[in-house]
Amino acid sequence: MAIAKLDTQGYWMVGDNHIYIPAPNVKIEHTNVASADSGRTEDGVMHINWVRRDVKKVNLVYSSISGDEKDYMMGLMQGKEFTFTYWDNGAKSFQGYCGESSYEAYSSVHREEEGGIYTNFSINVIEL
Repeated sequence: MAIAKLDTQGYWMVGDNHIYIPAPNVKIEHTNVASADSGRTEDGVMHINWVRRDVKKVNLVYSSISGDEKDYMMGLMQGKEFTFTYWDNGAKSFQGYCGESSYEAYSSVHREEEGGIYTNFSINVIEL
């Protein structure tokens, strides 16, 4: 019996693999990258040389997940590049990688056959 719910609609995917639906309030960030020579001149005027605009970062959070579910997600993303599909007022996709992940080991006794229980499992997916 799973703790998290696997998305079968195609809103949450890594490549062709469905992933677990994250907790509500998924944090989506949009960042712009400026070159190192950007900045204010002595007259106070800002000069920005954009390297890249609108780089996306999606933070997936799971309040509770089994060890098997955690391992599945980590196996799909950690240390890899992939096509990431997510929900943002419709299904959207980008080429991304896993920037960082974290979790807390809650119990190795409960749901032992599923690898235990983990809480506050978080994965950041960043656009290439």
